[in-house]
Amino acid sequence: MPEYPVQLHIIEKKDLTAVDKVQAAIDEIYGKGLTEVKEDASKFVVKTIMAHPENLLAASLGISTTIMAFLKLTPTLLLAILSGASAKDIFVSPTGTGSGTLAAPYGSIQSAVNAAKAGDTIYLRKGTYAPSANIQFKTSGSKGSPITVRPYQSEKVIIDGENMPGTPKKLDEALPNAERGIFHIQNANYWSFYNLELINGPYGIYARDASNNYYEGLSTHDNYETGFQLEGASANNVVVNLDSYRNRDPRKNGESADGFACKDGTGEGNVLRNARLWDNVDDGLDLYMFGSPVTLEEVYAWGNGVNRWGFSPFEGDGNGFKLGIKNNPAANHIVKNCIAFDNLKKGFIDNGNPGTIDFQRNTAWKNGDVGYNMKSSSSKMTNNIAASNVGSQVSLISSVKQSGNSWNSKDTWNDKSFKSTDASTLKGARGSDGRVKASDFLIPASGAAIGATTKAKI
Repeated sequence: MPEYPVQLHIIEKKDLTAVDKVQAAIDEIYGKGLTEVKEDASKFVVKTIMAHPENLLAASLGISTTIMAFLKLTPTLLLAILSGASAKDIFVSPTGTGSGTLAAPYGSIQSAVNAAKAGDTIYLRKGTYAPSANIQFKTSGSKGSPITVRPYQSEKVIIDGENMPGTPKKLDEALPNAERGIFHIQNANYWSFYNLELINGPYGIYARDASNNYYEGLSTHDNYETGFQLEGASANNVVVNLDSYRNRDPRKNGESADGFACKDGTGEGNVLRNARLWDNVDDGLDLYMFGSPVTLEEVYAWGNGVNRWGFSPFEGDGNGFKLGIKNNPAANHIVKNCIAFDNLKKGFIDNGNPGTIDFQRNTAWKNGDVGYNMKSSSSKMTNNIAASNVGSQVSLISSVKQSGNSWNSKDTWNDKSFKSTDASTLKGARGSDGRVKASDFLIPASGAAIGATTKAKI
């Protein structure tokens, strides 16, 4: 901040808001200049004064400089507060024809997205939206003022992509990048999405080169590609309480439609937590060619890789957790308190990832092949369980560091080793907090603190 006194040329527009006045003062203080001066000069009054910057800002807002000092309001902080206060609510309805107010909502989600600025909230009224083109997110919020998309109050919102291009493409036909996703989020940061159901689309969520976004309570199912996919230069994305199921890709006969994927890119800080991924045509989760650590916590994958759609020849893999690919950059993923069960093939597989994967208290049960297959990664495995898998329980290279796992003990692990093998609570309705409800499913009958549990956050 420049020292007193500072000569300021105050350019006041007749209808200038408080936020605009503060920004104008800050611009002048820091020598950034004002874009407003490019407009018709007759609209402005120019005043030259000598003043301490904080005094000017206080005066422009009609508040005491003593109060500003007491609250420790710097010009930048004050602007941030005022920007948040100026955030607006935008409304959309499947039957809307208006300008985005509660009384006259937009009829198009895209119109609301185009109008939104940092700090705004887009409220979707109840019903099913059936756009003929995917919804493109191209702008960004800010760190303190994300743009939010959510249902109005507790209303149920479904976005059906059946009318979009690529639903589905023909066998072996390419799907252009721009057509991917009911929500296509590219170079768009600081968005928050809550409690939306996305169905029958060319991907449900497709986020590319998009960072610092938050997703909670989404359901992405019956899409013609992966339900939820992060890709490219994407960092610090958090996905919580996701349900992604029955996603398939007719154009590839099941080769690559997963419940959740983070693929073909890099970016630190991506997290998937308390997610359920089931009955997808390929894998529950796929981290194909992603070169940075992804954190997986409380993720449950089952029933993946079964050809429910009659694809021929069938190309689905059927793993619960696929954690890389051959020639994958070394990615040190964290897998904690997760369960893979009843998948067609493997529960957990590094699939060629040469990194060091950290497995803590996970359970692989009744998968159609190996429980844990770590043939490329020098992983660290602590307090995990493998039981009742059709193939061997584990297949590990010698460099894997392991301790406290079920296969390290002299005990024989089978269905009788658990308090319960009933998955109905895990598969049932989520709790009022959005989390999977707690149960005794696959908790050791002995009370040993190993393997995954829905009863506690580990």
